[in-house]
Amino acid sequence: MVSFDLNLRPALWPAGADAHPTLWDALTLADLVKLSAEEFAYLATDGEAAVLERLWQGHTRLLVVTDGDASLRWFAPDADGELPAYRVPAVDTTAAGDAFVGSLLYRLAVQAINPNELPALVAELPRLHSTLRFAAAAGALTVTRQGSFTAMPDDAEVQAFMETHS
Repeated sequence: MVSFDLNLRPALWPAGADAHPTLWDALTLADLVKLSAEEFAYLATDGEAAVLERLWQGHTRLLVVTDGDASLRWFAPDADGELPAYRVPAVDTTAAGDAFVGSLLYRLAVQAINPNELPALVAELPRLHSTLRFAAAAGALTVTRQGSFTAMPDDAEVQAFMETHS
């Protein structure tokens, strides 16, 4: 499974440089792409539909767009959806995306989902939603703590969080 979490930092690109060609070279190689809402908007110079079309022309089979405490959006070539975010008091958002992606990849690995099986996962919405909710819970739990690596929850902590934050 090739995953790509953009983590775009425009200030790190040379002044006046257009990051789009380089980003697209990498994005289309990924089976799973995670973007923030801001990154999705940055790529959507010709609209969101153009971003999706370009991803589907490459290897991508699942795009997940996170937006802090707003709804999480997901897109696949033949379906899309939205899930509510967990609302928690944020202490430090530094590692939220990393916790989300790490937990998403963990849940895919536990289910033995390989890139060719992503369409079947998408077709089974309850399972897809459960997988994404786990990742969202990990991200939400992480922001309630200070730090990055030390803020990352383990499986039991995420499960307990989900039981109390339905």
